[in-house]
Amino acid sequence: MKNYTLLICLALIAFSCKKYDQRLQDAMQIYHRIKTEKAPDKREAIFDVIFTKSEKHFVIKGETSLPEAKARLLAELSKSGYLVTDSLIILPDEKNDSLCWALVNVSVCNLRTIPGHDAEMASQALLGTPVRVLKKQQGWYLVQTPDKYIGWVDPGALFLLSRQGIENWKSQPRAIYRPSFGLAFHSDSGKPVTDLVAGCILRFEENSGNMCLLSMPDGRLVKVLQTDIEDFETWKQKDIPPISQISKTAELFAGCPYLWGGTSTKGVDCSGFVKMVYFLNGVILARDASLQFQHGEKITGEQGWQGLQEGDLVFFGREETTEKPAKATHVGYYLGDSEFIHASGFVRINSLDPERENYYDRDIAMLGGRRIINSIINTDGIIKISDHPWY
Repeated sequence: MKNYTLLICLALIAFSCKKYDQRLQDAMQIYHRIKTEKAPDKREAIFDVIFTKSEKHFVIKGETSLPEAKARLLAELSKSGYLVTDSLIILPDEKNDSLCWALVNVSVCNLRTIPGHDAEMASQALLGTPVRVLKKQQGWYLVQTPDKYIGWVDPGALFLLSRQGIENWKSQPRAIYRPSFGLAFHSDSGKPVTDLVAGCILRFEENSGNMCLLSMPDGRLVKVLQTDIEDFETWKQKDIPPISQISKTAELFAGCPYLWGGTSTKGVDCSGFVKMVYFLNGVILARDASLQFQHGEKITGEQGWQGLQEGDLVFFGREETTEKPAKATHVGYYLGDSEFIHASGFVRINSLDPERENYYDRDIAMLGGRRIINSIINTDGIIKISDHPWY
């Protein structure tokens, strides 16, 4: 009789475990469905959830940068009859740290894939760029840039601010630096304080002769030539310039060296180059080629270069198969007449026409293009700086 009772108990335990495993699997399916919809790419969003069992209910742990994704997960689990203990952290945790914003405080700030100077560089951000500070780890900050890109930054490159601090910064007069490269000098000694690159943003203080007094995010005063800057508010409110002007911007950077993760005139990768060109003309693009490939009016690869117009982005990479979707791994800016400019070793002009001397004899397929101008501006991946709430 004792053996029979033991067998029944073991069977009930096994049934209970099987039921729990099925319930866990169902809960994970709900999570993965929401993650696919709300946070499909870890480069732009964090939604990492772990399920554990506690007596008769589930505990969800982890962290997310998307409050709406967390709310959706909890609502769907509740609707499906799950009892849940919520231990999922929303980043940033403003209850523990009110300094959840920052301005880039160096001319070009490096974003890395993991906290450490020896880690791979994923992207860059320019002086005066507002970033969302998600958390601190090992002395480094995990930040999100205006293009949604997430990476780790050395704290020396940031000036931390509260929500009110960033609002104050947005309300102050600012200036954008226009030359490809230059120096800012100490207001009294005249010695160099920092280098500057095209797109750096500083606070405007006053004009003094042919010089302009500006301040860095941390308050350091510097002087630059008045002719080297433009009022930021005036600049960002301008209409998007003609395509021909955007093309001239692209051609200005011919010869700029290739740099993996680079997005400045000091060095660029392929997607960083087209991103920089459009940023200097008032438009923020998604960061990487594979992300840029998801936005804008589609020009298929079957149309060839004849379907492209000046200003389009032209993509190369892995063609679509029955098992895998197409994936862009390289991008350039189309100039017209079969020619495009791109970062490959250095910024150069090549042709898509095999009859041309500068033909781009690539070993990867041309996937087609994406039209930025005359496309849907102010959607994910393509937004005017004037319409971005962080600026």
